[in-house]
Amino acid sequence: MSTHGHQAGGHGHKFPAEKWERLVSPERHALLAPDSLLEHFDVRPGMTVADLGAGPGFFTFPLASRVGPTGLVYATDISSTMLEVLKSRGIPPQVRPLLAEESRIPIPDGSVGLALLAFVLHEVMHPEVFLREVARILRPGGQFIVLEWVPREEEMGPPLHERLSSARSAELLAASGFAVVEAGEANASQYYLMAKAD
Repeated sequence: MSTHGHQAGGHGHKFPAEKWERLVSPERHALLAPDSLLEHFDVRPGMTVADLGAGPGFFTFPLASRVGPTGLVYATDISSTMLEVLKSRGIPPQVRPLLAEESRIPIPDGSVGLALLAFVLHEVMHPEVFLREVARILRPGGQFIVLEWVPREEEMGPPLHERLSSARSAELLAASGFAVVEAGEANASQYYLMAKAD
């Protein structure tokens, strides 16, 4: 599942699907606390949200819980293996798993109130194409949340040369018509950007 190449944003090195359990480990929950983050981003009942690069569902399940039975969670991934793992974990009815491509997100125009991209931007080969797709699916005033790794050498996470600084991520967003309205630390190793389409 690994592709190689170096473009303006990411490196194309995808997280290996066979190591999916690391993505939902208790250690990861302790580090990232998805519920607290989603509370900060004001995910509410009835919302339509997109978990882009959902993997085995680290954020999908807490998103589903927050939007409730009247909401909708599009859970997209470019790996059919990851989506099968997600489905095998017993998704609630408001979750819709979708196989995507970097250049095409199979979600209708202007239908999503919040899109979440957790630790995926550094993997994207052509960020300008991908981010235009994100802008397309967001409704006017919709939020786009990007989570990424602080660029430093450490044992967990991707190697330093694959990490994007907060400034670099913001540049990529701005180049695709997003305005960053908030930036902060999720923890010492990970940061977030909250953006809206201009």
